[in-house]
Amino acid sequence: MAPKKLHIFPLFPLFILSLLRHIIIARGDATSLQEYETWLLWNVQNHHLRRLTLANPQPNDAGASGAPTKTLDVRLENAEINKVRWTINLNGTGDYKTITEAIDSVPIRNTRRLILHIMPGVYREKIHIPKTKPFITFMGDPDNPPIITGNDSASATRGDGTPLSTFQSATVAVDADYFIAYNIIFENCTLNSVAKKVASLTAQKRSKTSMSSGFSFKDCKVTGTGKVYLGRAWGDYSRVVYSFSFLDKLVNPLGWNNWGKSNRDSMVYYGEYKCIGPGSNITGRVSWARVLTDKEAEPFIGTYYVEGDTWLISPST
Repeated sequence: MAPKKLHIFPLFPLFILSLLRHIIIARGDATSLQEYETWLLWNVQNHHLRRLTLANPQPNDAGASGAPTKTLDVRLENAEINKVRWTINLNGTGDYKTITEAIDSVPIRNTRRLILHIMPGVYREKIHIPKTKPFITFMGDPDNPPIITGNDSASATRGDGTPLSTFQSATVAVDADYFIAYNIIFENCTLNSVAKKVASLTAQKRSKTSMSSGFSFKDCKVTGTGKVYLGRAWGDYSRVVYSFSFLDKLVNPLGWNNWGKSNRDSMVYYGEYKCIGPGSNITGRVSWARVLTDKEAEPFIGTYYVEGDTWLISPST
């Protein structure tokens, strides 16, 4: 498998919006650009209104879209006030030589933003941040970012000879809340499936209408070889939406799969909104697939879908 490098950049609202705008421009689609700039303006308005709301909170405040705004998570706000910084350097001149050593030293139920300043180098580690250690930041040098790499796979074995399985094969696994990583290279590998059957890109397991879970893919590119469904119904009320995305010819014309349970046809929520590409043709879609209107798509394409008002902030420095 040929290695490739994936850069992880600071994740905060306006940076993301600006970056995605450049993706649209690169695509060269004028219509998509106009639609995207409308969406961009809409999110910027919400962002500014949120800042005003935080400064002058009022009951029942709502964002520019009409969606309720929320204040920044109190735990996160307090953690950002009491920051701690540790340096990781392979040459031994920092506080720790490895990322794992640093994580092991983080106290259980940590309440402070802990910035791990990772110096340049190749860190060959298998990293796990448990749920009990929130508020950790990986920060690298933007001009010479550190590389985190590993070589486990689902078939790799543990000490007792049993396979790791996909779930435990990750090089970096984060179970904790409030994690941030920026200016880091996570070195991955290219996976090329040669399966003969039709695969599914998603398997979302929403099991009740009261659950707020779901997958929203915006400005994504679905490409490759073979055939795939956009999603299969793992849960009775599975919910997945693709918007402003390029869907290549590998997408099965049916689009979606009920996983052999026809009773889910009327319960799942599978939507597409202003996608392009040969795989976006809805002519052959299953009857229960949804082509979303502007109003129907709106809840899935703003930062509030992931409650961004409560946790999307500029990364700590």
